[in-house]
Amino acid sequence: MVLDLLRRSRVPRAVGRVAGRLVGPLDRAMAVFGRAEHPLRVSAVRRRAGDVVLGAAVAAVLAYALVRMAGYVAAAVGFGEVGHALLLGLVTFGRVVLLVVVATVVWVPVGVWIGMNPRVSRLAQPVVQVLASFPANFLFPLVTGVLLATGVSLDWGGIVLMSLGAQWYILFNVIAAASAIPHDLREAAADLGLPRSLWWRRLALPAVFPGYVTGGITAAGGAWNASIVAEVVTYGPVTLTATGLGAYIAQATAAGDGPRILIGVVVMSLYVVGVNRLFWRPLQALAERRFAL
Repeated sequence: MVLDLLRRSRVPRAVGRVAGRLVGPLDRAMAVFGRAEHPLRVSAVRRRAGDVVLGAAVAAVLAYALVRMAGYVAAAVGFGEVGHALLLGLVTFGRVVLLVVVATVVWVPVGVWIGMNPRVSRLAQPVVQVLASFPANFLFPLVTGVLLATGVSLDWGGIVLMSLGAQWYILFNVIAAASAIPHDLREAAADLGLPRSLWWRRLALPAVFPGYVTGGITAAGGAWNASIVAEVVTYGPVTLTATGLGAYIAQATAAGDGPRILIGVVVMSLYVVGVNRLFWRPLQALAERRFAL
């Protein structure tokens, strides 16, 4: 309908008549960047030299920023605060790891089952997408009330709060990966009568592994972000606080403590980037090398 409407409309032709007159002048003005029929070519030596100059400039800016940041932190709170934040980050890191492990054990089998059943997948995928996009902090008061009623510490309950929004990324990506398994492979496995354990090891898990890695990266990043609001929660007159880097950042933000906010954000960034480089990136490379369909 929209395409038919555009075809009948005079607006695109009118815009084309006006814009068409600008094509030539714009092409001449941008000729320094090359043209479609004569693309700009740069020698490999010049390209490498440009990369070196850009890298040196970026490194100089980063070095200057690090020096200024170090001086600011040293003068305000001292470097001992960095060690304290690193220890708190280790606690939050443990919560993130536990969340990802539990979500993996629970949602990978469920995601494979949903993804390999087209009828169930059509019904479940929109629900999972809504759950993944739903602002989980809307549910925080309800869960906090349950924690208060049951006496569960926020040190453990914070994992539940963090998982409300993060876990669905694993499920959603596993469903998508399982749905993409070719029917030929499914039929071959069925014809061969593979035992259930062999079916999981040779078909299901390798097929969904790339999707799981994508979902795991997203879920872990979402859990780190959620820790800032999940480790300090308020329910009526009661405020619950967990030990962790998220609570450290939240309390520093509430107090307007600039140096501690800076330390908390930098330390959290170090944890996230370090885990991505040391753990998730090798898994991504393995998925692309061995398990891509």
